[in-house]
Amino acid sequence: MTRSLLIAASPGELRAALVDAGELRDFRLARTVGASAVGEVHLGRIVRLLPALHAALVEIGQPRPAFLGADDALQRGLAGLHEGAGILIQVKRDARADKAAAVTQRLRLAGHYLDFLPLRPGVIAEELAVAQRERASARVAGLLLAGEGARLHPTCLHAADAALAAEMQALRARWREIELRRVAAEPPARLEAVAPLAALLAEFADAAVERILVDDAVLLGDARHWLQREAPHLAERLALHREGQPLFEAEGVADAAAALLELRIALPGGGVITIEPTAAATLIDVDSGALGAERGEGEEALLAVDLLAAEAIAQQTRLRGLAGALVVDFVPLRRREMRERLLEAFRGALARETPEAQLLGWTRLGHVELTRPRRRAPLHEILCERTASGGLVKTALTLALEALAAAARQAVAMPGRGLVLHARPEILTALEGEAAAARAALETRLGRPLALVSEPAWARETLDIRAT
Repeated sequence: MTRSLLIAASPGELRAALVDAGELRDFRLARTVGASAVGEVHLGRIVRLLPALHAALVEIGQPRPAFLGADDALQRGLAGLHEGAGILIQVKRDARADKAAAVTQRLRLAGHYLDFLPLRPGVIAEELAVAQRERASARVAGLLLAGEGARLHPTCLHAADAALAAEMQALRARWREIELRRVAAEPPARLEAVAPLAALLAEFADAAVERILVDDAVLLGDARHWLQREAPHLAERLALHREGQPLFEAEGVADAAAALLELRIALPGGGVITIEPTAAATLIDVDSGALGAERGEGEEALLAVDLLAAEAIAQQTRLRGLAGALVVDFVPLRRREMRERLLEAFRGALARETPEAQLLGWTRLGHVELTRPRRRAPLHEILCERTASGGLVKTALTLALEALAAAARQAVAMPGRGLVLHARPEILTALEGEAAAARAALETRLGRPLALVSEPAWARETLDIRAT
Protein backbone atom coordinates (compact mmCIF):
# COMPACT_ATOMS: atom_id res chain seq x y z
CA MET A 1 0.00 0.00 0.00
CA THR A 2 1.09 3.59 -0.58
CA ARG A 3 2.66 6.03 1.84
CA SER A 4 0.61 9.23 1.77
CA LEU A 5 0.80 12.71 3.21
CA LEU A 6 -2.68 14.14 3.78
CA ILE A 7 -3.15 17.85 4.52
CA ALA A 8 -6.66 18.99 5.39
CA ALA A 9 -7.58 22.66 5.71
CA SER A 10 -10.28 24.11 7.94
CA PRO A 11 -10.79 27.71 9.08
CA GLY A 12 -7.66 28.74 10.97
CA GLU A 13 -6.04 25.30 10.97
CA LEU A 14 -4.15 22.73 8.93
CA ARG A 15 -4.08 19.05 9.88
CA ALA A 16 -1.39 16.81 8.44
CA ALA A 17 -1.44 13.02 8.61
CA LEU A 18 1.30 10.69 7.45
CA VAL A 19 -0.35 7.39 6.49
CA ASP A 20 1.53 4.19 5.74
CA ALA A 21 -0.22 0.97 4.72
CA GLY A 22 -3.53 2.47 5.84
CA GLU A 23 -2.22 3.25 9.36
CA LEU A 24 -1.78 6.70 10.89
CA ARG A 25 1.96 7.01 11.42
CA ASP A 26 2.28 10.68 12.36
CA PHE A 27 0.07 13.69 12.89
CA ARG A 28 0.46 17.46 13.18
CA LEU A 29 -1.96 20.28 13.87
CA ALA A 30 -0.80 23.70 12.68
CA ARG A 31 -2.68 26.88 13.47
CA THR A 32 -2.85 29.64 10.87
CA VAL A 33 -4.46 31.98 13.44
CA GLY A 34 -3.21 32.31 16.98
CA ALA A 35 -0.24 30.44 15.54
CA SER A 36 2.68 29.12 17.54
CA ALA A 37 5.82 31.24 17.58
CA VAL A 38 8.09 28.22 18.11
CA GLY A 39 10.93 28.30 15.60
CA GLU A 40 10.68 32.02 14.88
CA VAL A 41 14.00 33.86 14.75
CA HIS A 42 14.10 37.30 16.40
CA LEU A 43 16.52 40.09 17.01
CA GLY A 44 15.61 40.69 20.65
CA ARG A 45 16.70 43.20 23.25
CA ILE A 46 17.81 42.23 26.74
CA VAL A 47 15.63 44.15 29.20
CA ARG A 48 16.81 42.55 32.43
CA LEU A 49 19.48 40.19 33.73
CA LEU A 50 18.43 37.76 36.48
CA PRO A 51 21.67 36.62 38.17
CA ALA A 52 19.88 34.57 40.82
CA LEU A 53 18.14 32.53 38.12
CA HIS A 54 21.12 32.50 35.72
CA ALA A 55 18.80 33.93 33.10
CA ALA A 56 17.82 37.04 31.17
CA LEU A 57 14.54 38.57 30.02
CA VAL A 58 14.46 39.41 26.32
CA GLU A 59 11.97 41.67 24.57
CA ILE A 60 10.79 40.09 21.30
CA GLY A 61 7.61 42.06 20.63
CA GLN A 62 5.27 39.86 22.69
CA PRO A 63 3.17 41.22 25.59
CA ARG A 64 5.84 40.10 28.08
CA PRO A 65 9.59 39.48 27.73
CA ALA A 66 10.82 36.02 26.83
CA PHE A 67 13.02 33.91 29.14
CA LEU A 68 16.59 33.05 28.18
CA GLY A 69 18.18 30.50 30.50
CA ALA A 70 21.92 30.01 30.88
CA ASP A 71 21.71 26.58 29.20
CA ASP A 72 20.39 28.27 26.07
CA ALA A 73 23.07 30.96 25.91
CA LEU A 74 26.02 30.70 23.55
CA GLN A 75 28.48 31.77 26.24
CA ARG A 76 28.72 30.00 29.59
CA GLY A 77 26.74 31.72 32.33
CA LEU A 78 25.36 34.43 29.98
CA ALA A 79 28.86 35.92 29.75
CA GLY A 80 29.09 39.03 27.61
CA LEU A 81 25.38 39.87 27.77
CA HIS A 82 24.18 43.16 29.19
CA GLU A 83 20.89 45.01 29.52
CA GLY A 84 19.92 46.92 26.39
CA ALA A 85 21.98 44.72 24.06
CA GLY A 86 20.54 43.32 20.86
CA ILE A 87 20.63 39.53 20.73
CA LEU A 88 19.81 36.96 18.05
CA ILE A 89 17.46 34.30 19.47
CA GLN A 90 14.94 31.67 18.46
CA VAL A 91 11.66 30.84 20.21
CA LYS A 92 11.76 27.32 21.69
CA ARG A 93 8.52 27.37 23.72
CA ASP A 94 5.38 29.47 23.40
CA ALA A 95 4.16 31.66 26.21
CA ARG A 96 1.52 30.10 28.44
CA ALA A 97 -0.86 31.54 30.98
CA ASP A 98 1.71 31.14 33.77
CA LYS A 99 5.01 31.22 31.84
CA ALA A 100 6.75 33.53 29.41
CA ALA A 101 7.99 32.28 26.07
CA ALA A 102 11.37 30.55 26.25
CA VAL A 103 14.11 31.45 23.78
CA THR A 104 17.56 30.20 22.88
CA GLN A 105 20.70 31.57 21.28
CA ARG A 106 21.43 28.10 19.91
CA LEU A 107 19.67 28.61 16.60
CA ARG A 108 18.44 25.63 14.63
CA LEU A 109 16.89 25.79 11.15
CA ALA A 110 14.84 22.64 10.86
CA GLY A 111 14.93 20.41 7.80
CA HIS A 112 13.65 16.96 6.98
CA TYR A 113 16.96 15.11 7.11
CA LEU A 114 18.88 17.43 9.42
CA ASP A 115 18.79 20.70 11.32
CA PHE A 116 21.25 23.38 10.27
CA LEU A 117 23.19 24.89 13.18
CA PRO A 118 24.70 28.13 11.86
CA LEU A 119 26.38 29.12 15.14
CA ARG A 120 27.56 25.74 16.46
CA PRO A 121 30.21 23.88 14.43
CA GLY A 122 30.26 20.11 14.17
CA VAL A 123 27.81 17.27 13.67
CA ILE A 124 25.43 16.04 16.38
CA ALA A 125 24.06 12.54 15.79
CA GLU A 126 22.63 11.60 19.19
CA GLU A 127 19.26 10.61 17.67
CA LEU A 128 20.94 7.84 15.66
CA ALA A 129 21.96 4.41 16.85
CA VAL A 130 25.61 4.30 17.91
CA ALA A 131 26.56 2.00 15.04
CA GLN A 132 25.12 4.44 12.48
CA ARG A 133 26.58 7.69 13.79
CA GLU A 134 30.08 7.63 12.37
CA ARG A 135 29.11 7.00 8.74
CA ALA A 136 26.17 9.41 8.79
CA SER A 137 28.24 12.14 10.43
CA ALA A 138 30.98 11.75 7.84
CA ARG A 139 28.48 12.14 4.98
CA VAL A 140 27.16 15.43 6.39
CA ALA A 141 30.48 16.81 7.64
CA GLY A 142 31.67 17.05 4.05
CA LEU A 143 28.78 19.41 3.25
CA LEU A 144 29.52 21.90 6.03
CA LEU A 145 31.45 25.12 5.70
CA ALA A 146 33.73 26.50 8.41
CA GLY A 147 31.80 27.35 11.58
CA GLU A 148 28.63 25.49 10.53
CA GLY A 149 27.04 22.51 12.25
CA ALA A 150 24.19 20.05 11.83
CA ARG A 151 21.96 17.87 14.00
CA LEU A 152 21.02 14.67 12.17
CA HIS A 153 17.57 13.11 12.06
CA PRO A 154 17.06 9.36 11.58
CA THR A 155 15.59 10.16 8.15
CA CYS A 156 19.07 11.12 6.93
CA LEU A 157 20.09 7.45 6.97
CA HIS A 158 17.94 6.75 3.92
CA ALA A 159 18.58 10.01 2.06
CA ALA A 160 20.58 10.15 -1.15
CA ASP A 161 23.72 12.29 -1.14
CA ALA A 162 22.06 14.70 -3.57
CA ALA A 163 19.05 15.11 -1.28
CA LEU A 164 21.28 15.88 1.71
CA ALA A 165 23.27 18.41 -0.30
CA ALA A 166 20.11 20.09 -1.61
CA GLU A 167 18.64 20.43 1.87
CA MET A 168 21.88 21.81 3.26
CA GLN A 169 22.00 24.38 0.46
CA ALA A 170 18.39 25.44 1.07
CA LEU A 171 18.91 25.81 4.84
CA ARG A 172 22.12 27.77 4.31
CA ALA A 173 20.24 30.13 1.97
CA ARG A 174 17.61 30.67 4.69
CA TRP A 175 20.34 31.59 7.15
CA ARG A 176 21.86 34.10 4.75
CA GLU A 177 18.47 35.79 4.37
CA ILE A 178 18.15 35.98 8.17
CA GLU A 179 21.57 37.60 8.40
CA LEU A 180 20.63 40.18 5.78
CA ARG A 181 17.46 41.09 7.66
CA ARG A 182 19.41 41.31 10.91
CA VAL A 183 21.73 43.98 9.50
CA ALA A 184 18.79 46.25 8.65
CA ALA A 185 16.69 45.54 11.78
CA GLU A 186 16.31 47.32 15.11
CA PRO A 187 15.38 45.18 18.13
CA PRO A 188 12.85 43.87 18.79
CA ALA A 189 12.29 42.52 15.28
CA ARG A 190 11.15 39.18 13.88
CA LEU A 191 13.62 37.98 11.27
CA GLU A 192 11.98 34.72 10.17
CA ALA A 193 8.68 32.95 10.69
CA VAL A 194 8.07 29.73 8.78
CA ALA A 195 4.56 29.45 7.30
CA PRO A 196 2.57 26.50 8.73
CA LEU A 197 2.18 24.77 5.37
CA ALA A 198 5.88 25.12 4.59
CA ALA A 199 6.76 23.65 8.00
CA LEU A 200 4.49 20.64 7.42
CA LEU A 201 5.88 19.96 3.95
CA ALA A 202 9.47 20.39 5.13
CA GLU A 203 8.91 17.84 7.89
CA PHE A 204 6.92 15.18 6.05
CA ALA A 205 7.42 15.48 2.27
CA ASP A 206 10.29 13.20 1.29
CA ALA A 207 11.10 10.61 -1.35
CA ALA A 208 9.26 7.88 0.58
CA VAL A 209 5.93 9.71 0.23
CA GLU A 210 4.22 8.39 -2.89
CA ARG A 211 1.34 10.88 -2.94
CA ILE A 212 0.49 14.20 -1.30
CA LEU A 213 -3.22 14.96 -1.05
CA VAL A 214 -4.72 18.31 -0.05
CA ASP A 215 -8.40 19.16 0.17
CA ASP A 216 -8.39 22.85 -0.73
CA ALA A 217 -7.66 24.51 -4.08
CA VAL A 218 -5.80 27.47 -2.55
CA LEU A 219 -3.75 25.07 -0.44
CA LEU A 220 -2.99 23.09 -3.59
CA GLY A 221 -1.48 26.16 -5.24
CA ASP A 222 0.61 27.06 -2.19
CA ALA A 223 1.84 23.48 -1.82
CA ARG A 224 2.74 23.24 -5.52
CA HIS A 225 4.70 26.49 -5.31
CA TRP A 226 6.68 25.26 -2.27
CA LEU A 227 7.39 21.85 -3.79
CA GLN A 228 8.53 23.28 -7.12
CA ARG A 229 10.98 25.49 -5.24
CA GLU A 230 12.17 23.14 -2.48
CA ALA A 231 11.51 19.57 -3.73
CA PRO A 232 10.68 19.60 -7.47
CA HIS A 233 10.91 15.82 -7.72
CA LEU A 234 7.81 15.60 -5.48
CA ALA A 235 5.64 18.16 -7.29
CA GLU A 236 4.09 15.55 -9.59
CA ARG A 237 2.92 13.55 -6.55
CA LEU A 238 0.69 16.40 -5.37
CA ALA A 239 -3.05 16.14 -6.03
CA LEU A 240 -6.35 17.67 -4.95
CA HIS A 241 -8.80 15.50 -3.03
CA ARG A 242 -12.04 15.88 -4.99
CA GLU A 243 -14.39 13.39 -3.31
CA GLY A 244 -17.42 14.60 -1.37
CA GLN A 245 -16.28 12.71 1.71
CA PRO A 246 -13.77 14.61 3.92
CA LEU A 247 -10.13 13.74 3.22
CA PHE A 248 -9.30 12.02 6.51
CA GLU A 249 -12.52 9.99 6.39
CA ALA A 250 -11.94 8.97 2.79
CA GLU A 251 -8.43 7.77 3.71
CA GLY A 252 -9.64 5.90 6.80
CA VAL A 253 -7.72 7.83 9.48
CA ALA A 254 -10.38 10.23 10.80
CA ASP A 255 -11.15 8.14 13.90
CA ALA A 256 -7.48 7.61 14.75
CA ALA A 257 -6.78 11.36 14.47
CA ALA A 258 -9.86 12.29 16.52
CA ALA A 259 -8.82 9.89 19.30
CA LEU A 260 -5.52 11.68 19.95
CA LEU A 261 -7.06 13.79 22.70
CA GLU A 262 -8.62 10.82 24.47
CA LEU A 263 -7.04 10.10 27.85
CA ARG A 264 -7.82 6.37 27.75
CA ILE A 265 -6.55 4.09 25.00
CA ALA A 266 -7.84 0.54 24.70
CA LEU A 267 -5.32 -2.22 24.07
CA PRO A 268 -6.20 -5.25 21.93
CA GLY A 269 -7.96 -7.73 24.17
CA GLY A 270 -9.06 -5.47 27.03
CA GLY A 271 -6.12 -3.65 28.61
CA VAL A 272 -6.16 0.14 28.95
CA ILE A 273 -3.57 2.93 28.89
CA THR A 274 -4.36 6.23 30.59
CA ILE A 275 -2.34 9.30 29.59
CA GLU A 276 -2.44 12.24 32.03
CA PRO A 277 -0.45 15.34 31.01
CA THR A 278 0.44 17.47 34.04
CA ALA A 279 2.39 20.72 34.41
CA ALA A 280 5.53 18.83 35.50
CA ALA A 281 5.43 15.59 33.49
CA THR A 282 3.22 13.27 31.47
CA LEU A 283 2.02 10.35 33.59
CA ILE A 284 1.03 7.12 31.83
CA ASP A 285 -0.71 4.27 33.61
CA VAL A 286 -1.16 0.73 32.28
CA ASP A 287 -4.14 -1.31 33.49
CA SER A 288 -4.35 -4.98 32.52
CA GLY A 289 -8.15 -5.05 32.85
CA ALA A 290 -9.45 -8.43 31.77
CA LEU A 291 -6.51 -8.97 29.45
CA GLY A 292 -4.20 -10.50 32.01
CA ALA A 293 -6.80 -13.00 33.17
CA GLU A 294 -7.68 -14.00 29.60
CA ARG A 295 -4.05 -14.80 28.82
CA GLY A 296 -3.70 -17.03 31.84
CA GLU A 297 -2.24 -16.66 35.29
CA GLY A 298 1.27 -15.68 36.26
CA GLU A 299 3.73 -13.01 35.26
CA GLU A 300 3.90 -14.11 31.63
CA ALA A 301 0.32 -12.88 31.26
CA LEU A 302 1.15 -9.56 32.90
CA LEU A 303 4.27 -9.18 30.78
CA ALA A 304 2.18 -9.73 27.66
CA VAL A 305 -0.04 -6.81 28.71
CA ASP A 306 2.98 -4.59 29.33
CA LEU A 307 4.55 -5.47 25.97
CA LEU A 308 1.39 -4.41 24.14
CA ALA A 309 1.31 -1.23 26.21
CA ALA A 310 4.97 -0.41 25.48
CA GLU A 311 4.34 -0.46 21.73
CA ALA A 312 1.20 1.67 22.07
CA ILE A 313 2.89 4.21 24.36
CA ALA A 314 5.75 4.69 21.91
CA GLN A 315 3.25 5.27 19.10
CA GLN A 316 1.12 7.69 21.12
CA THR A 317 4.20 9.64 22.21
CA ARG A 318 4.95 10.28 18.55
CA LEU A 319 1.39 10.95 17.42
CA ARG A 320 0.55 13.32 20.27
CA GLY A 321 3.92 15.05 20.28
CA LEU A 322 4.49 14.24 23.96
CA ALA A 323 7.79 15.63 25.21
CA GLY A 324 9.73 16.51 28.32
CA ALA A 325 9.53 14.08 31.23
CA LEU A 326 7.33 10.99 30.86
CA VAL A 327 6.69 8.50 33.66
CA VAL A 328 5.10 5.11 32.91
CA ASP A 329 3.46 2.91 35.52
CA PHE A 330 3.42 -0.51 33.87
CA VAL A 331 1.60 -3.48 35.37
CA PRO A 332 4.00 -4.53 38.19
CA LEU A 333 6.40 -7.37 37.46
CA ARG A 334 8.22 -9.02 40.38
CA ARG A 335 10.89 -10.96 38.55
CA ARG A 336 13.92 -9.02 37.39
CA GLU A 337 14.26 -10.88 34.09
CA MET A 338 10.66 -9.95 33.24
CA ARG A 339 11.33 -6.28 33.92
CA GLU A 340 14.46 -6.39 31.76
CA ARG A 341 12.53 -8.01 28.90
CA LEU A 342 9.93 -5.25 29.13
CA LEU A 343 12.56 -2.51 29.25
CA GLU A 344 14.34 -3.91 26.19
CA ALA A 345 11.07 -4.17 24.26
CA PHE A 346 10.15 -0.60 25.25
CA ARG A 347 13.57 0.62 24.14
CA GLY A 348 13.07 -1.03 20.76
CA ALA A 349 9.58 0.48 20.33
CA LEU A 350 10.88 3.95 21.16
CA ALA A 351 13.76 3.53 18.70
CA ARG A 352 11.25 2.81 15.93
CA GLU A 353 8.71 5.50 16.82
CA THR A 354 10.63 8.29 18.59
CA PRO A 355 14.38 7.73 18.18
CA GLU A 356 15.19 10.97 19.98
CA ALA A 357 13.58 9.76 23.23
CA GLN A 358 15.96 8.70 26.01
CA LEU A 359 14.90 5.79 28.20
CA LEU A 360 16.23 6.32 31.73
CA GLY A 361 15.10 3.04 33.28
CA TRP A 362 13.28 1.95 36.40
CA THR A 363 12.75 4.17 39.42
CA ARG A 364 12.76 2.93 43.02
CA LEU A 365 8.96 3.24 42.98
CA GLY A 366 8.76 0.75 40.11
CA HIS A 367 8.01 3.25 37.32
CA VAL A 368 9.83 3.70 34.02
CA GLU A 369 11.15 7.17 33.22
CA LEU A 370 12.01 8.62 29.83
CA THR A 371 12.60 12.05 28.36
CA ARG A 372 12.02 13.41 24.88
CA PRO A 373 13.33 16.75 23.61
CA ARG A 374 10.64 19.36 23.18
CA ARG A 375 10.70 20.45 19.54
CA ARG A 376 7.12 21.72 19.38
CA ALA A 377 4.06 22.03 21.58
CA PRO A 378 2.28 18.70 22.13
CA LEU A 379 -1.22 18.37 20.76
CA HIS A 380 -2.95 18.80 24.11
CA GLU A 381 -1.18 22.13 24.70
CA ILE A 382 -2.28 23.47 21.31
CA LEU A 383 -5.91 22.53 21.79
CA CYS A 384 -6.42 22.74 25.54
CA GLU A 385 -5.77 24.78 28.65
CA ARG A 386 -5.65 23.88 32.34
CA THR A 387 -8.53 24.52 34.67
CA ALA A 388 -8.08 25.82 38.21
CA SER A 389 -8.31 22.21 39.44
CA GLY A 390 -5.55 21.06 37.07
CA GLY A 391 -7.65 19.33 34.41
CA LEU A 392 -7.66 20.06 30.69
CA VAL A 393 -10.45 21.69 28.68
CA LYS A 394 -10.49 22.93 25.10
CA THR A 395 -9.53 26.58 24.78
CA ALA A 396 -11.98 29.19 23.57
CA LEU A 397 -9.92 29.50 20.37
CA THR A 398 -10.15 25.74 19.76
CA LEU A 399 -13.92 25.80 20.18
CA ALA A 400 -14.19 28.91 17.99
CA LEU A 401 -12.32 27.19 15.16
CA GLU A 402 -14.45 24.06 15.61
CA ALA A 403 -17.51 26.29 15.23
CA LEU A 404 -16.17 27.77 12.00
CA ALA A 405 -15.46 24.29 10.63
CA ALA A 406 -19.02 23.24 11.51
CA ALA A 407 -20.37 26.38 9.83
CA ALA A 408 -18.40 25.57 6.67
CA ARG A 409 -19.94 22.09 6.56
CA GLN A 410 -23.40 23.51 7.19
CA ALA A 411 -22.97 26.01 4.37
CA VAL A 412 -22.26 23.18 1.92
CA ALA A 413 -25.42 21.38 3.02
CA MET A 414 -27.55 24.56 2.81
CA PRO A 415 -26.14 26.75 0.03
CA GLY A 416 -27.34 30.34 -0.15
CA ARG A 417 -28.85 30.45 3.32
CA GLY A 418 -27.67 32.65 6.18
CA LEU A 419 -26.00 31.06 9.19
CA VAL A 420 -26.29 31.96 12.87
CA LEU A 421 -23.91 30.56 15.49
CA HIS A 422 -25.16 30.23 19.08
CA ALA A 423 -22.37 29.72 21.64
CA ARG A 424 -20.94 30.79 24.97
CA PRO A 425 -19.70 34.42 25.23
CA GLU A 426 -16.01 33.42 25.45
CA ILE A 427 -16.32 31.51 22.15
CA LEU A 428 -17.79 34.57 20.43
CA THR A 429 -15.04 36.74 21.93
CA ALA A 430 -12.46 34.45 20.32
CA LEU A 431 -14.27 34.72 16.98
CA GLU A 432 -14.01 38.49 17.22
CA GLY A 433 -10.38 38.37 18.41
CA GLU A 434 -7.82 35.60 17.77
CA ALA A 435 -10.04 33.81 15.25
CA ALA A 436 -11.27 36.98 13.50
CA ALA A 437 -9.07 36.40 10.43
CA ALA A 438 -10.33 32.82 10.05
CA ARG A 439 -13.94 34.00 10.43
CA ALA A 440 -13.44 36.75 7.84
CA ALA A 441 -11.86 34.28 5.39
CA LEU A 442 -14.80 31.90 5.79
CA GLU A 443 -17.34 34.69 5.30
CA THR A 444 -15.52 35.81 2.15
CA ARG A 445 -15.55 32.28 0.80
CA LEU A 446 -19.24 31.80 1.59
CA GLY A 447 -20.24 35.25 0.36
CA ARG A 448 -22.31 35.95 3.46
CA PRO A 449 -21.69 36.81 7.12
CA LEU A 450 -21.82 34.44 10.06
CA ALA A 451 -24.12 35.96 12.68
CA LEU A 452 -23.24 35.40 16.36
CA VAL A 453 -25.65 34.95 19.27
CA SER A 454 -24.41 34.74 22.87
CA GLU A 455 -25.77 31.97 25.10
CA PRO A 456 -24.28 32.58 28.59
CA ALA A 457 -26.20 29.73 30.21
CA TRP A 458 -24.99 27.04 27.82
CA ALA A 459 -22.29 24.48 28.56
CA ARG A 460 -18.83 25.51 27.37
CA GLU A 461 -18.57 23.09 24.44
CA THR A 462 -22.17 23.42 23.25
CA LEU A 463 -22.39 24.94 19.77
CA ASP A 464 -25.46 25.35 17.58
CA ILE A 465 -25.49 26.59 13.98
CA ARG A 466 -28.86 27.46 12.50
CA ALA A 467 -29.84 28.41 8.98
CA THR A 468 -31.99 31.48 8.33
